Amino acid sequence: MPVMPKLDYPNDEKPKLALLEKLFCEWQQHFANPSSEEAAGMVFDGFYPYYFSQKKRILFIGREALGLAGLNYLEVLYKCYHKEKRIGGQPLNKHKFHARMLRIAYGIVNDKPLWKDIPYASTIGDTFGTANGLSFAFMNISKLSNERERGGWAANWNRINTAYRLSTEPEGRNFIREEIAILQPDIVITMRLNEKIDFKLLGQLNGVLHTSEKAKSFWLDCNGHRALLIDTWHFSAPRKKADKDFYIPICDAEKMSQI
Repeated sequence: MPVMPKLDYPNDEKPKLALLEKLFCEWQQHFANPSSEEAAGMVFDGFYPYYFSQKKRILFIGREALGLAGLNYLEVLYKCYHKEKRIGGQPLNKHKFHARMLRIAYGIVNDKPLWKDIPYASTIGDTFGTANGLSFAFMNISKLSNERERGGWAANWNRINTAYRLSTEPEGRNFIREEIAILQPDIVITMRLNEKIDFKLLGQLNGVLHTSEKAKSFWLDCNGHRALLIDTWHFSAPRKKADKDFYIPICDAEKMSQI
């Protein structure tokens, strides 16, 4: 059975959790056909509490979990955001991927203040996933964890591509597309995924709305739901400025869509 997050969800979000659990059960069974061992170690994700009550629902799509085989990504990261304020051995505010994700989501949901006026990630984490705080959805393109020893966390693209192929087989179901449709995001933010995978497998792309070196946006139609898809640099990219290379280009792409 998939590991679902033991978090405090409001009653009106529990039907969505039930849909995700059903989808993940079927997804895990699909993975079990080639390898029951891989299926047992799948990492599940979805949305944090109060995601569906946000002014704008944001879904971040990453590549793979690191060292989380058999766990629920959301439950592990919620503790890091809300209580521990650390990711592994690094303070939350210094962890580029998660700090940027929290601050960018906060800015979009709260009418795009200047970057310097957005609270630090540790402060956002105090009320994250509560009725009065920020929330968003997160899913990895691969449900298989990268279990490589710490010290070398390069993406395992052979493993990611295997998981991606199994999840979107042309002759079968597209589980990734079904998860996006359940989450019903207003905005989907990916991080240079288009260099590695065919975005058409996420849904139907309807033209380029905005393009620059730092961000490209499209309309994404996914099983009857339309969202703005923005592809940008990976949030862990070195030598990139949080405001100029990420936040401002993402806000510009969102403004041009008039979402």
